[in-house]
Amino acid sequence: MSDGFRRGSQARAGRALVAAILAAGVSPARAADRGAAGGPEVPAETLLDRSVLRALDEELSGVAAKDHVARLALLHRVPASPGFHEAIEYVRGRARAIGLSDVHVETFPGDGTTWFGTLHGNRGWRVDKGVLDEVSPRPGRITSTDDVALAVADNSESADVTAEIVDVDSGGQAADYQGKDVRGRLVLCDATPSVCHREAVEGRGAAGLISYASNQVSAWWRDDQDLVRWGHLDARGRHNAFAIMVSVREARALQGRLARGERIRLHAFVRAASDDASPYETLVATLPGTDPARGEIVFSCHLDHEKPGANDSASGCAAILEIARTLKTLVDARRIPPPARTLRFVWPSEMTGTIAWLVAHPEIASRIKAAVHLDMVGGDPFVTKSVLHVTRSPWSIATVTDDVEEVFGRYVIAGAQRAAGEGDMARAVRSPGGSRDALWADVTPYESGSDHWIYQEGAFAIPAVYLRDHPDVYIHTTRDVPDNIEPTKIKRSAFIAAATGYYLATMPDHGAWLLRLSQANAYERLAEDGRRAAALAAAGNSAAATNLVTQGLRREQRRLRSLSRFVDLDGELHLGSRMVEALVEDLAAAGKGILSSIPTSQADLRAAPVPADGRVPVRNPDVKGPLAPDGDWVKERAGASAADIAIARLPDSGDVTYEIVNFMDGTRSVSEICDAVSAEFEPIDPLAVSEYIDVLARAGAVTFRNQP
Repeated sequence: MSDGFRRGSQARAGRALVAAILAAGVSPARAADRGAAGGPEVPAETLLDRSVLRALDEELSGVAAKDHVARLALLHRVPASPGFHEAIEYVRGRARAIGLSDVHVETFPGDGTTWFGTLHGNRGWRVDKGVLDEVSPRPGRITSTDDVALAVADNSESADVTAEIVDVDSGGQAADYQGKDVRGRLVLCDATPSVCHREAVEGRGAAGLISYASNQVSAWWRDDQDLVRWGHLDARGRHNAFAIMVSVREARALQGRLARGERIRLHAFVRAASDDASPYETLVATLPGTDPARGEIVFSCHLDHEKPGANDSASGCAAILEIARTLKTLVDARRIPPPARTLRFVWPSEMTGTIAWLVAHPEIASRIKAAVHLDMVGGDPFVTKSVLHVTRSPWSIATVTDDVEEVFGRYVIAGAQRAAGEGDMARAVRSPGGSRDALWADVTPYESGSDHWIYQEGAFAIPAVYLRDHPDVYIHTTRDVPDNIEPTKIKRSAFIAAATGYYLATMPDHGAWLLRLSQANAYERLAEDGRRAAALAAAGNSAAATNLVTQGLRREQRRLRSLSRFVDLDGELHLGSRMVEALVEDLAAAGKGILSSIPTSQADLRAAPVPADGRVPVRNPDVKGPLAPDGDWVKERAGASAADIAIARLPDSGDVTYEIVNFMDGTRSVSEICDAVSAEFEPIDPLAVSEYIDVLARAGAVTFRNQP
């Protein structure tokens, strides 16, 4: 086949797919009718009355939220530390002042040996002092925790060392140390401190580290060479030395002098200690619903972070504190109806604190209908370069909560755009004295990285709404300060979250409008899948294109049926189950139209058939939490070598293995799981999926229903 003919065939295949999408009922919206997030603007009044939306806008305060951020940013909030305890006490005091119910702190062991589900807990840690001075040839202070709280890496131990410094470049692998004697010396290194510690201190007898490991990579990486990054050593380590964190600028100056032959002696003094007695703490409070039997909606964040940690994630914790105050105030004043479902507010340490709390309270976990999670929601985009992402759920847990979050997200985005471009302030959602700019925000596919990852994990399967800023050029550094928090931005984030959580707790339409909205959005999401499928078909992979549309259709059908999690379909929503199934059938017809236009490629005809793996994996119900192949839980039980093989054969994404596990519902075969994950991400080698699930079986997390 000539290249010209092949390109013509691919183009015709793409046009046929697009035509099928349009024939299925998905028509392009005029640009003037589309919200700034890229989708059609749906009036939020379809879900909540205009009076409720106005009340939320009037009561929420971006300034008050920023004040909470400023207070929390004064504290070095390492989990199981005095600073974290002080943060817990601050939020507890505010929660009680608001009038929330059942305000209490729960504690969990911070001994470094306790497992919380499949996540290993860390040891408690505190730092009282850290100083780095140059002794010779140019005596003087380099850094101190009095000036920079991040100067001492987490989990460092006390030390009083005077020694020469040796530059090992990255310091993360053996080759960096060839020809360099680091025993008893201080090592200047760039890789993650815990990795350098294994190579330099544990492997070669270095006295300690001077680290200039930099911020997370972005387009602005290392533009600001004066940033000092948060570093950490092994949080469960029993043989840690210490690491002092310095800026890239300071490190480059030292490297230049060393390259010119100077012998530089430094004095490092650290007063810090890990211990097994300081507990993890989680603060919990509620706004009781009128019908607790209908379950709960959780507002979640993570309170821990090194000082200052303003956007990450004092902003999320401050936002849900302000949401709690707003909802309690409005309910007490009878400006909005009380929620039917109980609203629960949780301030834990990230990941470990959340899973510890869920595992400790299976009765609460079973009542949670959805979680609303906020992590980094206030960064001024002109300072931090951040974009607010309204994030969809993973395909394994396709849920109507995505549609709720998106309608309020688009409402705020479109209102901000009209205000900025036309001066129409009716739906602007802004803070007095705050920005009047359009909101830099979008609706994005699922991505992990915060506590929603725990709620949505297959052992809990709790739908989670997730709002997040990404990127933030100052994340995990000395410049993540309260001045970067923009009052209008944090208020808009809080509004999206508050409206979403409040609607899910009340559902005044009994899900009728939500069902219609989800159906409309389903066609748009299928159109997205169709565009991806068109690209696959044009590239000669029609099998992958067919699988993508098939799995996308199943995802949307599951999403429509997920309304039953929140509504008695045949009680509250009369004949709702019939309505849902009718809409499911309508989607099937649309999907059939798209599938019928996908041509069979010559490559697919020539491909050898892949043997199906018909085994049906079943999760061990006693194993709760993520099962990443590089995680301690899997490695300790299956063996590190087996886990490493699984890692090597799978795509470089923790979200892929996360979804492989989530799709294990006791009905799907290994091959069906591979098909589902291949559609969500990219085509994956079926053998790699089988091998990974075998590793999980070896670890005791999985059995097989029909093992040959």
